[in-house]
Amino acid sequence: MELRILGPIEAFDGGRPRSLGGMRPRTLLAALVLAGEHGLSQYEIQQALWGAAPPATVRAQVHTHVSRLRKALGGAVEFVRLPRGYGLRASGATVDYLEFERLAARGRDAQAAGRLEQASTLFAEALAQWRGPALAGATEFLDASQAPRLEELRMSVLEEKTAADLALGRARHVVGELTASVAQFPFRERLRSLLMSALCHSGRQAEALTVYHEGRAVLAEHLGVDPGEELNSTFQSLLAGTLDARRPSPRVPGPTGEAPCRGDGAYTALPPDLVDFTGRHAELRRLRQWLTPAPDDAGCTGPVVVTGMAGSGKTVLAVRAAYGIAPAYPDGRLFARCHDAGGRPRPQAEVVDDLLRGLGERPDPAVGAQERMWLLRTLLDRLRCLVVLDGADEAQVHPLVSGGGRSQFLLTGRPRFADLPGVRVLALGGLEPREALDLLNGITCGSAVAGGHREAAERLLRLCDLHPATIRAVAAQLTARPHWTPGHLADRLADPGRDTLGLLRIGELDVGAALLCSVAGLPDRPRRALRGLAGLRMRHITVGAAAVALDLPTGATEDLLELLVDAHMLGVAGAAGDGGFVFELPGLLMCVLTADSAAENTENAQTTEGSEFVPGEVIRRGGAPCRARPIAAV
Repeated sequence: MELRILGPIEAFDGGRPRSLGGMRPRTLLAALVLAGEHGLSQYEIQQALWGAAPPATVRAQVHTHVSRLRKALGGAVEFVRLPRGYGLRASGATVDYLEFERLAARGRDAQAAGRLEQASTLFAEALAQWRGPALAGATEFLDASQAPRLEELRMSVLEEKTAADLALGRARHVVGELTASVAQFPFRERLRSLLMSALCHSGRQAEALTVYHEGRAVLAEHLGVDPGEELNSTFQSLLAGTLDARRPSPRVPGPTGEAPCRGDGAYTALPPDLVDFTGRHAELRRLRQWLTPAPDDAGCTGPVVVTGMAGSGKTVLAVRAAYGIAPAYPDGRLFARCHDAGGRPRPQAEVVDDLLRGLGERPDPAVGAQERMWLLRTLLDRLRCLVVLDGADEAQVHPLVSGGGRSQFLLTGRPRFADLPGVRVLALGGLEPREALDLLNGITCGSAVAGGHREAAERLLRLCDLHPATIRAVAAQLTARPHWTPGHLADRLADPGRDTLGLLRIGELDVGAALLCSVAGLPDRPRRALRGLAGLRMRHITVGAAAVALDLPTGATEDLLELLVDAHMLGVAGAAGDGGFVFELPGLLMCVLTADSAAENTENAQTTEGSEFVPGEVIRRGGAPCRARPIAAV
């Protein structure tokens, strides 16, 4: 059995094609192949097959697609039901994507050992796995999220093969392919540098100079940057007449473990950019300004922090900014999640190992955690990388971020990390009203404001507190139930007798559970205080009113309220007449906490004799503890 995704998505058994069905079963097969041993959650499958507008019967349809694929592929491929989705085991099949990765890894090992002839052959075999643009026949959603990454892998192998061929004296043979590749990817500085070297080695120095000047003009016009170190070095060597004498050597890890730097083809571990990202224009401009390195190539300044409440769009904003600033970080863009799927902090050593792997290192378990940390900091001090740490906390971040170096850190999370040297903090609130309406309108394909529903749509957005994740949830509800109008949904949200948590939950997107998980992560006293304040059903709360409600001294109450502000559970509405502050409880959070308290009371009343209740555990309808997906895709 052969599974092919590096081109049209196909399956062959003994040379005979197997029918995979339509576009969505093919997409599901390709997505599971790319996910590897970890599999995909229901939400990730939904995003790959339908994007932000899944049908109401999404789970049933996914199950049907899996059943059909099982029947089509037989026992050579096993579809495994996971707690949150599906995985694929293809031990009885050959997969072109896995063959490509295996051959490319063997080629790099051969490069590292100096066996350039073998490396060139292995790289050629890896590239031969491609039969055209990857994921042909998949949905636009999977194509948008994965095809650029796959093409990046292909181009990186092509660059390594070309460098090996040049080192073997095959300059004339690679000029044609390099010329076509540079025309297709004009911003890849390493490709352009290799073409200059190939032309020079072929006795075409004037054309090599033209290639440099064309590249410099393209970078200045489209990106506003100058050529990087490698392209400039090749140009200077060409002018000095020394380029022909210094054939480019393939980039391999050195004896100190230094990872490859691939120019504009640097390793990118960023998650896919959100295809329907909307708004946050001012915030994006500020992030790009902060993340742009100084022109004198000095060390980066302090870390940049994006903070806000759950579902405010911290992660997607950071990822969008990282993609937009990518050319400024030619040695790589790295991404590490600092919390597991249950919201618990990951051990620092795991985060360090993830980043080392992104830099081309293979973490050795025999080497202590401190030594691996030292290695990572040494590499990041030397390289120009952008490192995104998602959902970070103080204990994980301080040993990594403290100190100078050429790499830049972009952090997302609840803390502001105010004690980090040179830190710059961007706190996210709700969207601007115009941006919120654009988001709602985009997901519903314009139906939210069509037919005179604009005022109702604006009311619905106000009930959502202009909160991005909540807007996505209500937009998905309107898409899944086309007979609902924005006014009808707004009435349901405003009705205290309705299942508010249910209205904010569709598929794997569960806004209420994500907010409740954030509340559950608070220390005991602030958590109990927040629930007590929500019971007041007041948006604006003075310190005096809170002290009475919580039965606490004024000073202790103010300290608790400030802790809740730091945790993005409260805002500051303004100054009070007594010199203190008026605090604001977001209406969305108040609504979710009130609904959860009602559900908890119902569950407690229905608890059967002998069942256990763990104090402090957040209860959802059905009695299941809160295990929400972090809202990273909002």
